[in-house]
Amino acid sequence: MPTGEALYAEDFIKVLERRHLLKIQEDVQKRAALVSTVVIDLLTSTRTTGQPLVDDWDCFKTLVKSFKNQCGAKMEYGMKYAGALANICNMGVDVKQHVSAIEQACAH
Repeated sequence: MPTGEALYAEDFIKVLERRHLLKIQEDVQKRAALVSTVVIDLLTSTRTTGQPLVDDWDCFKTLVKSFKNQCGAKMEYGMKYAGALANICNMGVDVKQHVSAIEQACAH
């Protein structure tokens, strides 16, 4: 079990990781606002059973990759927003415009 400086360093890293995760959540909310959609609806709406998660898989893969690269999200946390990214793609969006919006929302 770490003590002294090692314990302080471990706790400091945990605080930094938590702040980073909160920043990602804030970035996603900004991103959702940029598409003029109610954030809660975008983040929580789901499709009915039997429907695919997303209609445009190229759009979805592009937005997930952009989110991961721009926001620095650990995939297990970033995937919390996979449904929101799928919903964005299902709205028939301009992918380049939304990649740009992700870059803006996640700019540090």
